Amino acid sequence: MVKLQTARTETSPAAAIAGIAGKHAGPIATPSPGEPCRSDRAPITKIAAPAVTVLMSVREVPLAMLREAVESILAQTMPDFEFRIYGDGANEAALVAALESYAARDPRVIVRHGPPRGLTKTLNLGLGEARARFIARQDADDWSEPERLARQLEFLERHPDVAVCGSNAWMRQENGALLWTTRLPGDVPAIERALWGTNPFVHGATMFRAAAARAAGGYCEAFACSQDYDFFWRLCDHGGGANLAAPLYHYRFRRGAVSAERAGEQARVHKATQALAWARHMGAEADVHGALAEAGRQGKAPRERLAARLKQADHRMLAGDYVGAARSYAALAFAHPASAVAWGKLARWCVFVAAPPLRRWCFRSCFFRAANVP
Repeated sequence: MVKLQTARTETSPAAAIAGIAGKHAGPIATPSPGEPCRSDRAPITKIAAPAVTVLMSVREVPLAMLREAVESILAQTMPDFEFRIYGDGANEAALVAALESYAARDPRVIVRHGPPRGLTKTLNLGLGEARARFIARQDADDWSEPERLARQLEFLERHPDVAVCGSNAWMRQENGALLWTTRLPGDVPAIERALWGTNPFVHGATMFRAAAARAAGGYCEAFACSQDYDFFWRLCDHGGGANLAAPLYHYRFRRGAVSAERAGEQARVHKATQALAWARHMGAEADVHGALAEAGRQGKAPRERLAARLKQADHRMLAGDYVGAARSYAALAFAHPASAVAWGKLARWCVFVAAPPLRRWCFRSCFFRAANVP
């Protein structure tokens, strides 16, 4: 394992925002001992706060995908940013060496390695340490268009009433093959309506105001996955949200990224998020753990367990694992012969594989919401 050297940085503001996390979100984690890692091969000089902080969490990701993600940010037409990369328990020598190399040659890159915290806590750590007024997300297995940061920053500066700005995205298979381009709701009213049904943002494609994110309490640490749905809903409650019509982000489906258990947990978080939003809407007390417990009871129903396994098969198919997806669909259809959804998804697999031009239609049909695909 390559050992990174550390450099002293200014005091993190994480402690200052830790108390802001309200009853709708778990406490924001303050940094654990350790300093941001940089290489001493490139001199680092103190500069004014950047316009944008880009946050990325790295755990298990192929090196080629990581390089594509990092280099897409370093190639942005808007150069005034800091790029904070958090190794969430990622200790593979090749990944560590690659990140060290980026930090050595570009002073905007700040790499911090730590124990596995999970994405939610890692992002809250980043919220505490970010120095910019605007924060952009980037996932380690996706990539951004060169003008993405510039266009989102310009939009937020022109619309001070908007707290979060996303964009449409190209949906791609694991090997990068294009599936379709999303058609997400664009303006504040459309997003407010869409939130009641599903998450109208692609997480990695968003930029939001740091002050609004901290005022909203950051990411809810009771949610180990799908934390962005609740976070963006609370952020929109504070200031509204928008999506740029242009696709500025490339989202990659990866096989194995969604297990049946993970799919069930995602469904539980979605139900809890909607229950919490309804409580806020009604002016009632928002009980995160109570909402999760109730969603968990609902998730034990046979229909919900079947939906989780079908969602896992959906992601296999979208990633390009057609054989694995077909086996999963067929097994579930024969195990649940009365399920029209299971048989319908098996039939949809045939259309998806045989007629690529109809792939978008396949996920805009009655099966769309079960798959939760933008």
